[in-house]
Amino acid sequence: MTFRIRPGHLALVAPGIAAILFTPSLLATPGTNSQVTTIPDHVVQLASRAEHSFAGGNLKEAESCYGEALKSLGETPPPATLLISFAAVETRLGKISESRALLRKALSIDLNGGSAWMLLGMNALEQKDYEEAVADLVQATLHDGKNPRAHNYLGMATGKKGWKDASEQELRRAVELDPNYADANFNLAVLYLSRTPPLYELAHRHYQRALDLGATPDPAIEKLIAKSVATPPSTSSTSSSSSTSETSTQLP
Repeated sequence: MTFRIRPGHLALVAPGIAAILFTPSLLATPGTNSQVTTIPDHVVQLASRAEHSFAGGNLKEAESCYGEALKSLGETPPPATLLISFAAVETRLGKISESRALLRKALSIDLNGGSAWMLLGMNALEQKDYEEAVADLVQATLHDGKNPRAHNYLGMATGKKGWKDASEQELRRAVELDPNYADANFNLAVLYLSRTPPLYELAHRHYQRALDLGATPDPAIEKLIAKSVATPPSTSSTSSSSSTSETSTQLP
């Protein structure tokens, strides 16, 4: 029985990633002296090409374009959003060390960047470094408190630490912020089943909600719920597709 996490949920419209990529309209970034630094048009064009490549699933081309965009800036401080976008691509390519370096640089430019903190926490979750994941994701929720994904990932990280009350609080907050967030509902079901004793009614409710929202059925969860209710959740209305493929991390 597992928590559910979509790969690199920071992203845009590419499979598994949600949307914080560099926006071509962001033509300036605060410099170290609080002045505004203009980003050259050709760098904006490279970033736009990278974004479209990423959306189309061409991660290698996106990586190349972002790399060229950064190189073209020379000594000009890059926008933190450009670094975060590049980091998201590196994460999808499995280059976690490179992603972390880019995110640390982004935070040196804008320490209040909730997206950078969230992706750092996601990287730590993937590497099973739950101490760092909690620390990073706490920062993400502090700087972007209305982001349901940040709360979902923090709920997962605290759950992996065995802090079930904190995990429940964060996952419930994620669902409050976005009632249609399938993964958060799924993760609440997993959490309630891991309680002693298991909270079957709440688990059933959130699992069924996740299925209604398109989550992939989980046989292990259905087996547990079927023991406690007369009728197990129906999965006839659910479907899965490669564009919403998911990976999992084991509960402690």
